[in-house]
Amino acid sequence: TSAALRRASKDGGVLAAIRAELAHELSSSGPSSTPSFPSQVTLRFLLPHQSVTPNPNPQSSARAHTSLPSHSQEAPDFATVSDAPQAQDVLLRRRTDSEEVLVSALLAPLQFLGNEPLRRAALMKVFVTKPGAKPVLHFDCRASLVEEDGGAADYVISNFRYHSAPGDAGKDKYEGPHFRELDPRLQVALQQYLVARGVNSNLASSILNHLLQKERAQYVNWLKTLEERFTKDS
Repeated sequence: TSAALRRASKDGGVLAAIRAELAHELSSSGPSSTPSFPSQVTLRFLLPHQSVTPNPNPQSSARAHTSLPSHSQEAPDFATVSDAPQAQDVLLRRRTDSEEVLVSALLAPLQFLGNEPLRRAALMKVFVTKPGAKPVLHFDCRASLVEEDGGAADYVISNFRYHSAPGDAGKDKYEGPHFRELDPRLQVALQQYLVARGVNSNLASSILNHLLQKERAQYVNWLKTLEERFTKDS
């Protein structure tokens, strides 16, 4: 229409482009409200020998969860400590009388292969502490989708170190070798150590898919705010 043409000439077509992108996002996925992580996360995990190798094929969004193999065991509950709607991260905690496990995670920066976006990954930091015992164990992990037609994920440990106290990490301190430089038996043992504490494939799937949904909801809300703002210019 003539009104639309006048508006497009006034804003350079920004409003029309925003509405097209917003319509695409709303039609391609579920609800746009920011999801919240369950207050208690009861999970099941794959045993170490059942893990799969991440698939690097490009995919811009996560889909529904797929069922896990029957050879799994119950994992302890994780409680949500922090999951603010506008924040990019999520913080979970599992606490028993003998130890506390904290898992902090956020999405890794988007990467491209040529012009195609690669599958997103989540960067997870895991801290294991025991009351009255030092040091604090610190694991850096990377969770990635492993199935083209599903939302299942797995994770790898990228680094392992310890601190004498929480927040005691320092650039001038020796933090041990790179994880891949450790003896393979020690690498496997450390992976099993995390799995025994509920940090497993299913937790990685839940965290990664939640963060993907959360980012998408934030993006949709961002587009709606822009749409409202540019509508006032018309």
